[in-house]
Order: sequence, then C-alpha cells, then structure tokens
Amino acid sequence: MKKKLIYFLSQRHIRSSMAEAWASKLAISNAQFISGSWCHTQTSPFVADALLEYAMEPPATMPVTPSQKLLNEADLIVTIYDSATELAPGFPEELSDKIVYWDIKDPELSPDAPVKWAYYQEVCDSIAASVKGLEKSLL
Repeated sequence: MKKKLIYFLSQRHIRSSMAEAWASKLAISNAQFISGSWCHTQTSPFVADALLEYAMEPPATMPVTPSQKLLNEADLIVTIYDSATELAPGFPEELSDKIVYWDIKDPELSPDAPVKWAYYQEVCDSIAASVKGLEKSLL
C-alpha cells in the first residue's frame, strides 16, 4: 500500500514543524509527513522548548519549499496561517480538493519574550488538537 504524503505548510516553518512533530506521534503507518514554508525558513528555539514539554523534538529535516512537483505528489496539503496577519498562499485550481486550511496564530508576533513563550505553548496545543483531528480522517 502506497504511503500518503501529508505536507504541512506555514509562512515561516515554525507552525508546520510543530505539526510535523505532532503528526509523527500518530498511530498511522501509511503516511509520510513533511513540513515546509512558503516564505521564510525561519525557526525559533521556542519551537523545541514547546515540544520538549511533551517529550518531543522538532523534525531533524530541513524545511521543504513547495515545488509544483511536491504539491502534485502530496495527498493532503495542510496550510497553517494566521488569518489576522497573513494571507494564505494561493494554489492552482487543480490542487483545491487536497488543501486544508488551519487558522492558527503566529507566535512570532509577540515582541515580549515571556508573552512569546506563552504564545508558543498555546500554538503548540492548538496544533496538537488539529493534528489529532486530522488523524481521524487519515485512518
């Protein structure tokens, strides 16, 4: 049986890397998860700290920039964006049936370190819940 390719995509790779880490913990053997960004390949030490609270680490792989080939090969493209501050990327019409949008705030928008840390924890929890919901549709 061919593995499904699930591609998590966010503007900076911060939220998509969290989603990839959570997805790797799912009890799904027929899926491959990757993450990437459509704008910046930025990361933050807060990502590792937020995941460490759940005894997890961020993905060891480098973020994957979306190419048309990768988007075509993906079975599902989960686009994570903050509708209050970001525009979701546009995709070709032929991909529309495999695009899912998750509206999850960008934790990098807080300039204050203690508040930013709290944002990261909240975002990590939101992503965990979203990934868990995704699990039901993949089984």
